Amino acid sequence: MKTALLLGASGLTGGLLLQQLLQDDYYKKVIVYTRKSLNIQHQKLQEMIIDFDTIDTAVEANDIFCCLGTTIKKAGSKTAFEKVDFDYPLKIAQLQKNAGSEKFLVITAMGASANSSIFYSMVKGKLEKQLQLLQFSSLYIFRPSLIIGNRKEKRIGERIALILSTIINPLLMGSLAKYKSVTAVAIAKAMIFSAKQNKPENQIILSDEIKKFE
Repeated sequence: MKTALLLGASGLTGGLLLQQLLQDDYYKKVIVYTRKSLNIQHQKLQEMIIDFDTIDTAVEANDIFCCLGTTIKKAGSKTAFEKVDFDYPLKIAQLQKNAGSEKFLVITAMGASANSSIFYSMVKGKLEKQLQLLQFSSLYIFRPSLIIGNRKEKRIGERIALILSTIINPLLMGSLAKYKSVTAVAIAKAMIFSAKQNKPENQIILSDEIKKFE
């Protein structure tokens, strides 16, 4: 019976992942770091209201699930975006690794690369690189393409991309399958499935692998 720590439970994928973690008997406790209460009551849930800027302690948790993420538009600047998508995940990863956590599972993005000329992809890639240096027993990096689901906020660009993806997805085969859109539910399922693999490994999981959980 293990304990999970979830970051980003207020977002689309994080919220769905929380639901699945609470329903799964594999975890006896689910700890959530959040800025404000999620207003969810469950006997397995331990909600911790924290300041991501000042946190300097860890919790006892076997597996860390990181769904933290924003957009440059929503964050307001590149600096603010990098704080949420790089600084916070890495800081908590470091604290938890030192505290003995075994597995770290994180959502980045298709095209993530520390050498990318695209700022968004560069930040995601930089996070991947730093997490790999921490040497968790197991590290799972999920690089989805477009994520489909009912978001609280409306993103016009994603709505257009969703319409296009329904046309394009069937055409993406072979090496192009990694560009297929995936549902947030499938990502959540894939993350829990990976966490249950009891062997040390470092994996990057692309959209075509995630789609198997739809």
